[in-house]
Amino acid sequence: MRMAGAWREWEVTMQQAVGVQNGCNREKEAEHMKPKIRMVGLDLDGTVFNNNKEITTHTRSVLKEAIRQGCIVLPATGRPEIGLPGAFLEIPGVEYALTSNGARIIRIPSGETVYEELIPWEAALQVIEVMKQWAGESCNWETYFAGNIYVEEETYHFVKHESMSPAMERYIRSTRTRRKYLTEKIREEKIGMEKLHLIFADTRERNCREKELQQMFPNLSICHATPFNIEIISGRAGKGNALVALGKILGIKREEIMACGDAPNDWNMLEMAGLPVVMENADEETKKKAAFITKSNEEDGVAYAVEQFVLKNG
Repeated sequence: MRMAGAWREWEVTMQQAVGVQNGCNREKEAEHMKPKIRMVGLDLDGTVFNNNKEITTHTRSVLKEAIRQGCIVLPATGRPEIGLPGAFLEIPGVEYALTSNGARIIRIPSGETVYEELIPWEAALQVIEVMKQWAGESCNWETYFAGNIYVEEETYHFVKHESMSPAMERYIRSTRTRRKYLTEKIREEKIGMEKLHLIFADTRERNCREKELQQMFPNLSICHATPFNIEIISGRAGKGNALVALGKILGIKREEIMACGDAPNDWNMLEMAGLPVVMENADEETKKKAAFITKSNEEDGVAYAVEQFVLKNG
């Protein structure tokens, strides 16, 4: 566990409360000093979800209590609206969802867009032309817009990576919509993209292509969340930028925002949030972004962090 800034001061106060007379009073004092968290943005895959893509009963219960106590709790995911899990959205009091790595925030359950930062259609077409050149047996490409995932019917085929879990494979297969003449539709209707996405069968190929894209399109944000994907969004999007924008809409300060994540596509929100929390199952580079490292996604790590920093005692 690592703490920083105001959170480090609070940790010291909590440690001082242990082993002294009237410890109960000191603990109450420390609780009063704890910086207040009013909004929590939660990555889904590898964070809220366990390895079976489930939200445990305990995590649901803790998030429900945080909302009851007045905290805004929302998914902050690379998934578009179509991929949002009912198990999360059905938690009483969930009002917002941050989708497509922060390209779009919607209100629940109406689906109203409250924030959006898209890749302009001209730039999207330039990237799509590159992706189409790479498509083949070991790579496919996808587009995210209007809350859905669209693939080109003429060329799309499922690509599987050795690390892809059965639950992830089911999710991918169930959320892609095939469209004829997809590229032409984007050009004719001038459709801005929430996200562009690539899936690879080989991580080494993915690594090479990610570097190429970053060199070719420096004004876009290009990263990954798994060993097999590349995610491309507007350079002005990002989970952190979107969380801060929602905070401004709701009157919530940046230092009052907690973010939980496990992968490079979470870095923006871990860098922007007042309290960045990283899962124990995260890679080492992502852990460097943490003020606090919680338990793994298999151990209800999100619930543990919310209990430590959001829920009020008593």
